[in-house]
Amino acid sequence: MTVTLPQSGAGLSIGRVKWFGGENHKTGRDNDFGFITSIEGDDIFVHRSQIAGPAPDEGDFAVFAVQVENGKKRAQGVSLCRDIETFETAALATYLRGPQALERMLADFTYRDLLLSLINRRNNDWVMPLLTALLPGSAAARRVVGMLRDQALQTRLLDGVGLAGLAALDDGFRSVPASYFDARHGEWIAWLKAGSTADRTRFFASKIGDLPFSFVLACVFEGVIDRPETLGPQRERFALFAKQAVQKRLEGRAPAEAGDEPLDYVRAIYRRRFRGFDDFMANPALAPFFEKLRVKQKIANRDRSFVDDVAQSARLRHDPECFVLSRFLPLVWDGNSDPSLEAVFFHQLWEALLAGSLSLDDPGFKAVFPSCRTLGPALSCEARYWEKGAKHYCRGRECKDPQNTPDLEKSPFDYTLYDWLSYFGSDYTQAPQPERRDFPVKLAGYLNRLIEVSARLACRCCGKIMKPDFRYSRVELRVHDPETDRIVTRPFSAAYRCTVFYCAMPGCAEVGKKHYLNHCLGKDCGAIVDSRDLSQCSNGYYRCTCGSCCPDHAVEAEQRRAAMVQKAGAWSQRRR
Repeated sequence: MTVTLPQSGAGLSIGRVKWFGGENHKTGRDNDFGFITSIEGDDIFVHRSQIAGPAPDEGDFAVFAVQVENGKKRAQGVSLCRDIETFETAALATYLRGPQALERMLADFTYRDLLLSLINRRNNDWVMPLLTALLPGSAAARRVVGMLRDQALQTRLLDGVGLAGLAALDDGFRSVPASYFDARHGEWIAWLKAGSTADRTRFFASKIGDLPFSFVLACVFEGVIDRPETLGPQRERFALFAKQAVQKRLEGRAPAEAGDEPLDYVRAIYRRRFRGFDDFMANPALAPFFEKLRVKQKIANRDRSFVDDVAQSARLRHDPECFVLSRFLPLVWDGNSDPSLEAVFFHQLWEALLAGSLSLDDPGFKAVFPSCRTLGPALSCEARYWEKGAKHYCRGRECKDPQNTPDLEKSPFDYTLYDWLSYFGSDYTQAPQPERRDFPVKLAGYLNRLIEVSARLACRCCGKIMKPDFRYSRVELRVHDPETDRIVTRPFSAAYRCTVFYCAMPGCAEVGKKHYLNHCLGKDCGAIVDSRDLSQCSNGYYRCTCGSCCPDHAVEAEQRRAAMVQKAGAWSQRRR
């Protein structure tokens, strides 16, 4: 049987078979009719005589003409989609040329998925003439172009509209697929260069996250993008690209997490635009991504000038990883003792926090003191190895992914502080004394404590971070004197030993007033002892909420806890 459909899409509809056939209880025979639920939501009667081929199944997609008889709608010339690859699409193409037909089909995910399968099937010759007719005036047609897997077909279709036409239809190019920017990169770059700065800013602000990496890289090479801020959500991809480029050049290998490889046209632009690798690294949009890599390269070569590089760069001065490495490693190279190392490091950290050049919330600290699953992403791993149980523990909990074991197999660009210490011959994991083995972990622990008590360090009057009282906590420090090129000894304040803090903000009502801050040493406590909230016992110690303030009262507190446990046990026994 052959079905006849209207030549105009206005007389057609699409839908899903609601039900068809089944036993008729009155006649005892199978029904030869059923209903189709149209895309508009109407239930439309359909007779077997209007269907070519086998009877439909529930849920079959159908294209049909709608006829009204005696006020009731009937489906005529029904075309069913029983198989995506063999479905005759002429009727559907006619329907989609009707007003808002494509928009309605895309608005329903079940119809949208079917359309996606049909336009991407092996035999999709029907797509080109349909979209060519619809593209100039249909935003939905431009969306469909973006759904095509055939990039050559995408290019032919969009070439028919042209860049100027696309700009007139959609100034944000939201519907232009990523492949088209690679396919016509030369035209796009020329168009961007010819536009105003405001036009380029608007284009990248709306499209940068959807653009292919190779095209964005080409824009950087051609000077169309001259600021790293323009890269927006692609900054991480460019950071990985920079590391990959340096590792390939210096180490002859790509990083394990290698990113996108640029397409051949980008390589051609590179050869044309840059005189060499140094010229490439000096590109204004790329230079910031190479700053830290150069610092780490110098560290690996034990080149002390990296300290000056960090100090002279506004970006690196505020980077926690660069701060830690530039302040800590020279002290290690100069042979300072562990107490001096931690004292000076935390003094300098405090000074940076007080000056506002660093923030404890910055995730960059995790590059030198990585986090683990046990303590979570907000804190650094504090894993300590217990030889008897052959396990690592973070604050009494088993740590199954310790992050403080040196690993020199990876690239120096990925080293943590533990790796750098081992790299320079200070592998603390091999030290015979337990306190020496724990030294780098203590640094992570101190940093964690600062993070955990950061809210308490704020002045309750002006809100600024309070300053430690350094007067009674000094150590001697070995430092390199560049004038004499010798190691000399100088006194230094030790911030981490401080338990007294005060506000140093002029004009604050609390300025100069001293406050005691420490952690309770009571058994299983560790709460914050803050003199602003606690009273003192007869021995002059601040009373913690656990009741343990001093050796004398610690006994009383333990007796009170034991009595409470005994009382609770007796009460529980009476209830039984």
